[in-house]
Amino acid sequence: MPVRYRSEEKVRHLLKWAAGWGDESPGESLWSYSLRLGGSHALLNGWLKNPKLLSTLTQEERHILSEARRRAHNARRGTLASASR
Repeated sequence: MPVRYRSEEKVRHLLKWAAGWGDESPGESLWSYSLRLGGSHALLNGWLKNPKLLSTLTQEERHILSEARRRAHNARRGTLASASR
C-alpha cells in the first residue's frame, strides 16, 4: 500500500531535499529521494508540479526549490557529459 503524505509533510520533504543542494554539497536526485520515501521515482517531481501545493510556499521557499532543481539539473548534465566522453 502506498504511503500517503499530508501537504505539510510534502513541503517538509521538498525543502529537506532542496537543502541537500547547498552551495558545497552535491545533493541527492529527486529519483533517489522519492524511492527512499517509499514512492515511485516520480513522487517528488509530481509534488513540484502541483500548483496547489506550491501556492502554500513562501517566495523564499519557492526560490530554494528552484535553485535546488537548477543545481540538480546541472549536476546531472555534467555527469552525463563526462560519461559520454
